[in-house]
This record gives sequence, C-alpha cells and structure tokens, in this order.
Amino acid sequence: YPSKLKVWPAVLLFVIFAWIENVYPGAIVPSKISLLILVYSIITWVGMFLFGKNTWLRNGEVFTLVFGYLSRFAPIHGESIKTASGKTSTSINIKKHLYLRPFSSGLLDIKGVSISETLLILLLLATVTFDGFTGTKRWIDVQIYLEQYSNNITLINTFGLISTIVIFFVVYFAFANLMKLASGNSFSAQHLATTFVHTLIPIALAYHVAHFLMFLLIQGQTIIPLASDPFGFDWNIFNTTLYRVNFMFASPNFFWGTSIISILIGHIIAVFLSHSIAMRLFKSHSSAIRSQFPMLILMVGYTVASLWIITQPMYA
Repeated sequence: YPSKLKVWPAVLLFVIFAWIENVYPGAIVPSKISLLILVYSIITWVGMFLFGKNTWLRNGEVFTLVFGYLSRFAPIHGESIKTASGKTSTSINIKKHLYLRPFSSGLLDIKGVSISETLLILLLLATVTFDGFTGTKRWIDVQIYLEQYSNNITLINTFGLISTIVIFFVVYFAFANLMKLASGNSFSAQHLATTFVHTLIPIALAYHVAHFLMFLLIQGQTIIPLASDPFGFDWNIFNTTLYRVNFMFASPNFFWGTSIISILIGHIIAVFLSHSIAMRLFKSHSSAIRSQFPMLILMVGYTVASLWIITQPMYA
C-alpha cells in the first residue's frame, strides 16, 4: 500500500457515500441500493486482496475508520498485546485486554494525524450538517433561487453538498491559523489543525444523535414487520407483518430535549478536550490559554448553527 496515499481512498468513498445519502434520487430504491452495496463490497474485497485485510481496513475501508474515530469516545477500550514465549522467542502469544476509561478520554491524543484523516473527520461534521440543513425552508429558498440557473435538482443538491464541505474545510483551517497567531507559538497551522481535529468528534457524535434519533425510533420500527417478511414473499414468520409504525412511541418533547442535551454536552466535552490538549501541547500556560480563544469561538459558533438547524420545521 503506497504510504503517501494515507486514507485518501476512505475520504473519496465517504464523499460518494454522503452524495448517495443526501443527493442521489435513487437512494430510496431498494434494487439500486442493493447494487451499490454489492459494488462497495467488491471494492472492499479487491482492496483487501491487493494490500491485505488489515492494511485496507486501516486506510481504505471508510466505515471501519469512521466507527474507529467514534469508538474513542467510548468508556471501554480493547487492546491486543503481543508477547514472545519460549526460550527462542519464536512463539508469539496475543493477549486481549479490556479497559474501562472516562468517556472521551480516548480522544486526548496530541499526536497529529494526516491531512487526509483530518478531512475525513471534518466530513463527518460537514455532511451531517448539510443533511440537516436540507430539511429547512432556507435550503428550499436556495433551491428555488438556483433553479433560475439550472432545473437539475440533483446538480443543485450536489453543489450544496460540495459547498458545505468546502466551507467546513476553509473555516476550520482558518481558525487553525488564528490559533497559531493567538498562541504566538512556532507550531504551524497545519500541525494545530491535525492535532486538535479529534476534539470535533464529540460534536459530530452529538449531532448524529440529535439528527438521527427520530429516524431510529420512528422509522426504525419498520424492521418489525420486515423481520417477518424480509423478501416480500408474503411470509409471516414472527406474526408481525400487520404491525404499523407508532408515531407516538416517543413524544416531540423527548426528541427536542434529547437533541438539545446531546448537542450541548457534545460541545462542552469538545471544549474540555481542546483545552486539555492545549495544556499538554504548549509549554507556556499563557500560550495554551490564548490558543483556545479561536477554538472556543469556532465551537460556540457551530453550537449555535446546530441548535438553529434542529429548531427549524422539517420541509423535506
């Protein structure tokens, strides 16, 4: 596997996945989704065949990478330790250990990641934000305005998705430059951007909870009748085919409260992580504090934007 390639294949695949989810008109057609799953499976198998299973999972398999980032928030951590046994040390034993740790402590890593990994984490935020924004009246107004230049709604939505991704990239790296200027330190803006990007993961996780919880609890109920007749052959394996979605399963107040709480907690944790990493990274206490003013402004700004999006009535 070319070392210079980093995780760029995963970045490309995630952009394609986000486009299919948010833009592609055929995303609701089961046969087309099945074909896409098959194509992605082939890409994964070919990547594993060419470069090895573990190498491809670490660099090219986008969902392994994404869930790997999110797992750093978890309070349970698994680790495999290799030990040599025997006098000749030719036999290798692998012991697996589970550890308990405070929530999000796995993100307290001052080791900078690559630019490609940084962009992949930013994509988590940018794409879910665009997904939420497309359901607001503001986006409908934008679509109506752009229709005077093109009647292709797929092209308009593609433009919106790419624009959102670019805006997130530009804003984040601009604030990384502000961190460099505010701290007065010799670290480059790129180094600061790659070092602090893990602090955005709690925000991404919180907004995913806020945005998708309703889909999970309401639309997720359709798994009950589908479990009895998964192939549409008029089966009734578990006698649940007549089940209908209960829209009162959880009240609107529950969704609203959960969304607000998850977003606020996610951003508070992100600010704490950013401050903790700064205190470990910078030798000067004053430099560490000054570096956090731009990051604090960025996180508060995104908090406001996130809360604004979830307060909007859903039109699409």
